[in-house]
Amino acid sequence: MSILGAGLSGLLAFQRAMATTSNNIANSGTEGYSRQRVELADLRPAFLGSSYIGQGVGITGIRRIADEFVTSQLRQSVSTNANALVRAGFAERVDDLLGDATTGLAPAIGRFFDAAQDVAGDPSSTTARTVFLGEAEGLAKQFGAISRRLDEQRQLLNGQLQVGIDEVNEYADSLADLNRQIVSGFSRGASPNQLLDQRDNLLSKLAEKIDLRITEREDRAVNVFIGNGQALVMGGESNRLATIPQEGGAIDLEIGFVGGGNGTPVDITRFMTGGEIGAYLETRDRILDATHNRMGLIAVTLGTLVNQQNGLGLDRDGNLGGAIFEVPAPVVGRYSDNSVSGLPQVSFLTEEISAVTSSDYLLTFAGGNYQLKRLSDDEIVATAPLNGILEADGLSVDTNALGASVGDRWLIQPTRFAAGGLSAVMTDPDGVATMSGALVDPANGGEARLTGLRITADTPATYLPAALVVNDAGDSYNLLGAQYDADAGEATIEGFRVLDPQDPDLFNPTLVIFDATKGQFRVGEERFALDPSGTTTIAANGWELKVRGTPNDGTAFNVDTTPTPVEMPQPATTTIIGPGWELDIRGTPDPHDLFTVDLSRGREGDNRNMLALAGLQRAPVIDGSDTFEGSYNSLLGEVGTQTSQAQIARDASAVLLEASQEQREAISGVNLDEEAANLVRFQQAYQAAAQVIAASNTVFDTLISAVRR
Repeated sequence: MSILGAGLSGLLAFQRAMATTSNNIANSGTEGYSRQRVELADLRPAFLGSSYIGQGVGITGIRRIADEFVTSQLRQSVSTNANALVRAGFAERVDDLLGDATTGLAPAIGRFFDAAQDVAGDPSSTTARTVFLGEAEGLAKQFGAISRRLDEQRQLLNGQLQVGIDEVNEYADSLADLNRQIVSGFSRGASPNQLLDQRDNLLSKLAEKIDLRITEREDRAVNVFIGNGQALVMGGESNRLATIPQEGGAIDLEIGFVGGGNGTPVDITRFMTGGEIGAYLETRDRILDATHNRMGLIAVTLGTLVNQQNGLGLDRDGNLGGAIFEVPAPVVGRYSDNSVSGLPQVSFLTEEISAVTSSDYLLTFAGGNYQLKRLSDDEIVATAPLNGILEADGLSVDTNALGASVGDRWLIQPTRFAAGGLSAVMTDPDGVATMSGALVDPANGGEARLTGLRITADTPATYLPAALVVNDAGDSYNLLGAQYDADAGEATIEGFRVLDPQDPDLFNPTLVIFDATKGQFRVGEERFALDPSGTTTIAANGWELKVRGTPNDGTAFNVDTTPTPVEMPQPATTTIIGPGWELDIRGTPDPHDLFTVDLSRGREGDNRNMLALAGLQRAPVIDGSDTFEGSYNSLLGEVGTQTSQAQIARDASAVLLEASQEQREAISGVNLDEEAANLVRFQQAYQAAAQVIAASNTVFDTLISAVRR
């Protein structure tokens, strides 16, 4: 090649180098741009005589400066940071909602039980009763307000999930189109650097939404996989995702994979992790669902136990107390592929309300039996044959007449919507039952508790006070009380109580006879003088009897025992039948445990039932081990822990993302100082090549002139 040819090759090469450098400078602010470099190589030299003569320079290509490992690491950092940002954002909002002194539940629970204490302090006060019912209504409204705020977050999450899925589909379509263009570019023998940058940028945006696994094919297209191996992009073809309603009638959205762009979506929700979409699903399951369910559990347990306790006492009119709250029933939904449209009848076992959990349940018909699975730990908690009743975790599931086929399923959500459905229904302050009806002795050591009290007699005069004492073996309730003849004159039994449940003579039948001539009550050899105050107290054999008024001569008060075996196996409910009433006791008692029943009227100063109701504040009734406020504080702690973890992950991932971006920029980013230096260098080289051409022209002119002479 001549001097002119070598100069021309340099001129063209450095012109391309300056153009590439200029392009780098122009795109220094372009997102995802990778700097480019012209690759130069000397042309094959020519052999002349005994040596090789260079033929100039050639352009072997324009290289895109990129490191696939660094780019992949950056995508992972982008996905991790996007995931942490979403989780932290939702967690902070829920944490603020639950922990705020105005919007939180703890202050409302405290005010409700403080009002109960005020009623106990002055049971005859209508004002205190009215305030108590007002606090009950306020507590129910606070449950509802928090539930609605959580619903708003759930709706926001579902909306963002839908937007995220739409964006994933758009990115998948764009990636498939870029793959086709890139394959076409390489097939023409050139590297389509701009398209590769665009693809990397799209992959980074897709990584913000969901975790990816990427493989490069021989034709330089990429395949993109999500979930547990679903192919979102295969070369020049893309599949789609879709949001589908959650089965079982729930209001949430699930993620379906639609292969080939059509067909029925396959639910892949459980496989979707990472990125914003993974964060939405994790937030919904671990924060929103858990918070809604726990709030509902507190609402159900509190409402049921308060109603039970009010029903164990007497209101101002001497009637058994009514319900203060209306507790919503469990919500049941069927799966869309069920063979039947019916729903099982699901209700709370009010006597086992402390066994209710915050989990959802799945009822399935398989192998000729119904199975009830607790979804929090995937444990089968109950089974029953066709048309049977399943009882577990404080729930009763009646499958009668469902007519299910194998594979039919129902989703049971006992507490998910309970917080929003709790309402205060008592409006009459006289209905607050402050007087004791049936009570548990505070010294009892067993697990037995009162769950129901019913009046069965028409005449209130028959409601004689009585006591229940468990025998030494712990297998029988012994009903103790005093009966007397109808000709007792003006005397009535004002009270009866057990002083010592372990007295060896407690269950011995005893007669108390009145001797009018001496004005005494006679119990064996003991004498008790008629009290001039009008009420005489008689104590014997570990019990105490109070008689009001003066009986007729010879009137006998018979203190006797009626045993009732403890229902087995436990847990079970034992029903005690007394004079004019029935009492339900659930659970296993200890020997010598004591219970009292007194349905007599005219005791406005009696506050014992209200004290028992107020005592529920400190009772371990949630999951059988936690108080209302303790359970709520545990929820606050769990949400706070997740919030803290999300914040730490957000801050840490931001640092890692910045480091990954800096590493990528160090390799692929445009350094303006370096590019400016290159531009000067290439400009000088270009000028030198031009001088070579000028020199070649001079030599050529000299040669022509010599020939002419």
